[in-house]
Amino acid sequence: MAVNEGNKRYKGDGKGRQGGRKKSIPNKSSSELRELITKFVDQKWEDFVAAYDAITEPEKKCKITIDLMQFSVPKLASIEYKDKDKPRTLADELDEISGEKTRE
Repeated sequence: MAVNEGNKRYKGDGKGRQGGRKKSIPNKSSSELRELITKFVDQKWEDFVAAYDAITEPEKKCKITIDLMQFSVPKLASIEYKDKDKPRTLADELDEISGEKTRE
């Protein structure tokens, strides 16, 4: 590690953040952009609904509906359990269920 000369700061000196935005303060440019997008969507919502209603193909309407759902309904994450000690096969699971050991 470098020697700290005077008041100079260096990465990893243990004194915390080195300037910039304070922790938990939102990014101003991101919040401004979100606000502009929200205003745009509010102004154009009626146009969107009219265009949606004009679509006659059910496949296109379903695709649009599914695409929009991601903004209101959270996606479910798949959960997978992995035993790190020993990988189990389907045969191992069946053996455990039946109570007997069929394979060595």
